[in-house]
Amino acid sequence: MFSAHEILDIALNIENEGFKFYKDMTEKARDESARSTFEFLASQEKEHIVTFRELLKRFEEEAQELVNWDEATEYLKTLSEHKIFPDAGTLKEMFKDSSPEDVVKYSIEREKDSIIFYYDLLEILADHEAKEAVKKIIKEEKKHVVILRDLLK
Repeated sequence: MFSAHEILDIALNIENEGFKFYKDMTEKARDESARSTFEFLASQEKEHIVTFRELLKRFEEEAQELVNWDEATEYLKTLSEHKIFPDAGTLKEMFKDSSPEDVVKYSIEREKDSIIFYYDLLEILADHEAKEAVKKIIKEEKKHVVILRDLLK
């Protein structure tokens, strides 16, 4: 069984990996518009990291009340075996011959995967305040998809 701490660690890891990904893309972006967009997205992921760290701290003592365990266990076991954003070495290899458009399309897919994870997380969270924090992050992740799509225009 996963603890609330482990569940929030998974979410925190998603945001950390997203932050690293967007920071790396900021450095590699060839035009100012893409660089600025990736820099903004990195800052957003950093804010999400802060949110999940605050939730982790808050729920350390209340861990059992945070999550509906019956629904969470199998799903999270599967999730914990996969990553939304691969590590830097894998990304470097993936994108060595890619166009900027390919990188943006990949980013959109990763944001969508994050959104799906957070919607599923909403279903298993029992605490209202935690749900509200995740809903806010979902809205921001949706905005990220729109911002990235605008780069493709």
